[in-house]
Amino acid sequence: MIFVGSKEVGLLMSGKIKWIIVLLVFVLTLTTCDKKLPFPFQAIGFTSQKSLVDTAFNRLFDQQIERNLNSTGCPGVAVLVMQNDQIIFEKTYGIRSRYSSDSINTGSIFRLGSVSKGFAGILAAILIDKKVIGLDDPLVLYIPELKIQAKSKDHILKVRHILTHSTGLTEHAYSNLVDENKNMETIISYLNKLTPRDSTGKAYAYQNAAYGLIEKVVESATGMSYARALDYYLFSPLSMCSTSCTYEDVRYADNVCTGHRYYGSKKGYLPIELKPHYYNVASAGGINAPLSDMAKWLKAVMGYRPDVISPNARNIAFTPYINTSSDDRYFNNWPGIKDTHYGLGWRLINTKNNQLAYHGGLVNGFRTEIAFDKEQNIGVVFLFNSLCGYSSKAVHEFYELWNTYHAGKEQNIDIL
Repeated sequence: MIFVGSKEVGLLMSGKIKWIIVLLVFVLTLTTCDKKLPFPFQAIGFTSQKSLVDTAFNRLFDQQIERNLNSTGCPGVAVLVMQNDQIIFEKTYGIRSRYSSDSINTGSIFRLGSVSKGFAGILAAILIDKKVIGLDDPLVLYIPELKIQAKSKDHILKVRHILTHSTGLTEHAYSNLVDENKNMETIISYLNKLTPRDSTGKAYAYQNAAYGLIEKVVESATGMSYARALDYYLFSPLSMCSTSCTYEDVRYADNVCTGHRYYGSKKGYLPIELKPHYYNVASAGGINAPLSDMAKWLKAVMGYRPDVISPNARNIAFTPYINTSSDDRYFNNWPGIKDTHYGLGWRLINTKNNQLAYHGGLVNGFRTEIAFDKEQNIGVVFLFNSLCGYSSKAVHEFYELWNTYHAGKEQNIDIL
């Protein structure tokens, strides 16, 4: 018989309690990236479906990619296609750097450039959905040192204005400071010298420096650094364990692609030095990610991770707030274009056959593209380690092929 008050039991219990406390502390400090989940997340209401992989289409798409890579000389690209919540195509092409023979794989890290804006927009939408911030909150509520007055009746610059590029400032106002790796405090001091040229909330003009103000909003509202908030609300819950937003993270990683620049027909594409610019304003262009993590991101933004991005948060992010149809950009010249708008960090592009949420990114010799059709639930990601000619047309060529192929299937026309 053992008595509770005995010396032996007391020592035994104290030892057990100590180990239980250590174990609890260890478990609580783990992020999702540290945990070995026994099974992937599956939302209530979703059931396992048969494979949607279509080998005939994949063969056509692979041929399209190879043809473009050969004609443009792209050093490499990583590509995935997702239909509903299934990856139906995933393949990598080429090498990480022209100075090595290391092939790109699904774990190779790319800089995302302005595709990073979509992460900021979704993060903001989550915080809006949780009533942590408001889309129409005045920026001075979170950034008291900001002195810019809106060109509107109330003169109030709001959260929605920076996320939709409708501040009224001239296009790329002080983007040079982002290129020069200036910190946000310095950038704000320069922005304070500006007066909006156009009507705030009505006129569209793309920004990097002003877009970065969302980081200050997030930090003030959550008490976290912007990087920590990204990890807490997005990266860890989605198990995007190789995604980051610092220069150090990509500089010291092993499996990293190098950006390339075209030096003419004789030299072709050559690697360029990794630079720290845009990590100073990570919301505008500082995220790094491999294709394996972008698959998780695409699945989430397409609506298949409602535990992380609620349906209401998606509606907030993908609402067309400002018309961009008159903007002199390549996407407004896509075949069958009808109109384009900007949501929160995402372009909303309507063509004859597709309703796309889309964004492209360009930084330090990298070019990235992400898009999904909100009606057909078909999404695509391209990660290029160069600004080759294929990169700016990859998305619309993919959807043209997809539309043609499936129209042919419906009419029993063989397009192989």
